[in-house]
Order: sequence, then structure tokens, then C-alpha cells
Amino acid sequence: MAEWEPIFVLPNIPLQSAIGSDIVALAPAHDRRINALKRAHPNFRHFLNRFTDNFGQKFEPAVLILNAAAPMMFREVSALASFRDLIAVCTVTRGRARELRNPHGHRILFGEAFSIYPWMLDRHYEYLIGSTPAILGTHEVSSFEGQSSPALFRTFLGDGDIDQPMLTALMERWRRRYENAEPGWEDVALMRSLNMAYQASLLPAGTDATFYDVGRVVSLWVSAFEILVHPGGSGRTNRDKVFEMIERTHWAIPTSAQLTYDTGGKAKVKRTLASWLYQVLYDCRNDFLHGNPVERSNLVLSIPQRDILAYAAPLYRIALTTFLTLYYAAPMTSADDPETLGAYIADRMDFLEPQKQAEEALLTATRLPAEPGSRRPKGTR
Repeated sequence: MAEWEPIFVLPNIPLQSAIGSDIVALAPAHDRRINALKRAHPNFRHFLNRFTDNFGQKFEPAVLILNAAAPMMFREVSALASFRDLIAVCTVTRGRARELRNPHGHRILFGEAFSIYPWMLDRHYEYLIGSTPAILGTHEVSSFEGQSSPALFRTFLGDGDIDQPMLTALMERWRRRYENAEPGWEDVALMRSLNMAYQASLLPAGTDATFYDVGRVVSLWVSAFEILVHPGGSGRTNRDKVFEMIERTHWAIPTSAQLTYDTGGKAKVKRTLASWLYQVLYDCRNDFLHGNPVERSNLVLSIPQRDILAYAAPLYRIALTTFLTLYYAAPMTSADDPETLGAYIADRMDFLEPQKQAEEALLTATRLPAEPGSRRPKGTR
């Protein structure tokens, strides 16, 4: 078995199983590699055992581990943070899509679930080192009392809670980005966009949150879209380039492709619902960041009576579908072999499910809010 090194701990996310590759992984405390490290380094085991939630319930945090033979470029904080970003985005985009379709589920909706704890054992498994832009210090494990975030519940993350097709594609691009001494612009832009999307997925604020905080987060989401379409060099990005990316999507639901929405501008061009939702995000960003007069109603879509912020994550999934060319390309097998054909159909359905869920989530923007106690909407537009 390859040797692995613990790099960070993430106390807010209980995992069903490890997520990652042969280079790096986010692993639960029961993972065989973590168990091997605990046996080999008792101080590491003591460290993991000293975490509780805010009410004293003990748990062991998830651990970001790195293959000891990994090239140096994968040891850089930027590479490790990007790895965390892509997992968080694959989780939050799917969680948000499901929440729009079926509200009030027990889902991961905020990036804080993947926050990295600021204290970690040194490479000799002896002392704790705390490192952030605000602190740099050392301490003893025997005095340590770790806690999960007081701002959110520790929500279990199962394999089915992650957008697996997008995770696979992003892992490939992540590896390509960091194993090349001179990475291509698209790969650099993608990692930058994921970083912005992760920051946008965080809680707008704590108990003191106002609609101004929500407007600020909307601005971060718009930036994540714009970074994706930036051509590099002295080129520029704008709203229309984002529209072009969205409109190239291979839609899973025919209704999603209907060109019936006015996105403004001098040229009266009808676009898809997804582009119209981006226009709403874009207008909100401009109003909030430019200091224009704003009210709470600026953030609320009139028909579903939901914040536009709720639609940003599934809309970002739509953008990534195009950017990553995330389409099912395998040729259909012969109908003469029912078993092989059945496997093909099942695989295609699994691959397209997250895309379909994202589209269904966006389509809720055309529906009235459900009656209290009812799962069905009042009507549709």
C-alpha cells in the first residue's frame, strides 16, 4: 500500500467514503489509510480524538491526505485548495438543485462544510501548528480542544450527494492543471473560477446577515461565471460571452432549450431561461456593487418568491456542462444484446441525472410557490 501523509483536517463534513485519486484524497476517519496512520503515529490518533461539536459530542474529522510520492507541485497549497474547491462545488451545486426541486431536505448547501481547520500536526507528528493570515503559532496536542463550526450542522455526505460525472471531469482537469509547468489558460481559468465559486458558496454572514450580504455573494457567483469565459491575455469578458456559453448547453429537458426569455439590450434576442436567470444575477451584481439603490425585493424572483441566490449554484453547473464538454458520448450498443443495452441505458441515465436535476431546479423559477403542506405548486407560467 502506498504511503500517505495527513495534510489538513476538515471537521464539518462526515463522509461515507473517500473522495479523490492516487495523488490526493479527502478521507473519513475510518478509511484504511487513516487507520494505518493512527496506528503508526499515536499523537495523530490523539489529535483526531480531541474534536467535539459545540455541545460536546465527540467525532473524528475527515482528513485530506497526500500520497507521499506525489510530485512537489501537488504539495502546494494552491493545488490542495483547488482539490477541496472542486469537491465542494460538486456537492453544493447538486445539493442546491435538489433543494429547489424538493425544499427542506437534509442537504449540504454551503461551502463551510469543507472548511479546512487552521490547526494541524507538524510533519513529525509532534506539535500542533496553527497557520492563517491572522495567526502563526505552535501548541501541544494534550491542550487541544477542536470543534466543528458553530454556524452549521455536520451533515453526512454520501456518494450519491456528489455530482459524480462533474467530479470525474474536474479531477482530470485539476491533475492536468497542476502537473504541467506551463498549464493552459483554460485550466488556470477553471481553477480560478472554482475558487470563486467556492467562496460564493459560503454563508453570506452569521446571525447578523442582511440582504446586503446576499447581494455581495451574488457578485461572487457572477465573477465565477465571468472567469470561465475570459479568453486570456488582454482579452475581455462580458455578459454576452456568458450567454454564449450557456446557450451552447446540450439540454436534457426540451423545455430548458426554449428561446422565450428577454434578457434586455438593444438587440431583442430571445434566450433560454438559464440565460435570463444569469441576467437577473448580473443585474443584482451591478446594483449591489455599484452602490445603486437596492431593497430586499431586488433579490427575489416574483413568481417562485425565492432568492435569486438559490439558483446560482445549479446555473453554474449548467455553465460547467458546456465548459467541460460534459456530455454522454458513448455510442449506443446493439439492441441484439439486451444485457449490454440495459447497462448502457443505466449508465447514460446515471451520467445525465445531475444535469437533469440542475435543469429541473432552474425550471422552478417559472412556478408559483407550493401551498402550505402541499408538494405541488399552485400553478405554472
